[in-house]
Amino acid sequence: MQTLKGRTAVFAGASGGDGVEAVKALCQGGMNVVMMTHQPAQAQKLLDEIEQAGYPGKCVAVQDGNVQTPPISDEEVFRGIAEQFGGIDVVISNTGGDGFDNSIDTVPVEQLLKDTNHLLGGAYGMLKCALPYLRKSAAPRVIFMTTVEGVRGGRLESFVNAVAKGAVVSLAKNCAARLAPERINVNCIQKGAIERLAPPPHPGAPVFKDMSALLPYIPQGRMGTPKDLAEAICYLASEESAYVTGTVLDLSGGLSLV
Repeated sequence: MQTLKGRTAVFAGASGGDGVEAVKALCQGGMNVVMMTHQPAQAQKLLDEIEQAGYPGKCVAVQDGNVQTPPISDEEVFRGIAEQFGGIDVVISNTGGDGFDNSIDTVPVEQLLKDTNHLLGGAYGMLKCALPYLRKSAAPRVIFMTTVEGVRGGRLESFVNAVAKGAVVSLAKNCAARLAPERINVNCIQKGAIERLAPPPHPGAPVFKDMSALLPYIPQGRMGTPKDLAEAICYLASEESAYVTGTVLDLSGGLSLV
């Protein structure tokens, strides 16, 4: 059993990639989900699907404060969410890299720092903005995303993404230790090769990383699915995960073992 009903989650990386099924599962369980998105068309499609399904949880989409007109701070965005739903109980940072293949030879320092700021800074920014509301929640949860190579190193995935996601693990563990006395649980999901939507093509973009190339290395012999990710997120977001904090949940089909 996973108790989600009546609680509110703020979810980044929800409307595209591999996050869509998690939004549906949370809403189906009765959780309100606020999607932080910069993809309004994809978000609207998901909102329509959830409304048609008649799930008990409410779902809305909110743009980052800096792209709103006029721009507002992220603190104001979170304040508005808390006022609308009566609080914030769960933060989910599923923001990912672009999935492009790259290497030490091709990545300038500026790009490494920019992408690390996007992935690490984005996760930390969400937690920081939500912290006043998480402290008032009866079951506060924070869920970050890393990857197999972000945890152990390697050369099978995007170099920049692996380095930045390694930093996210350190963020999760340090925040978990510091917030544990307040009963705010902070955990990470270590993703392997999860099926996801490719980002829209743009001029000059390098080749999108095809994660199915990792199949020969996965002991279970299959790619992970967005449904697999959804079930992991629902557990860590639930009231039943009360005694789980500072952990890295391995969602890789055994890829992390080889």
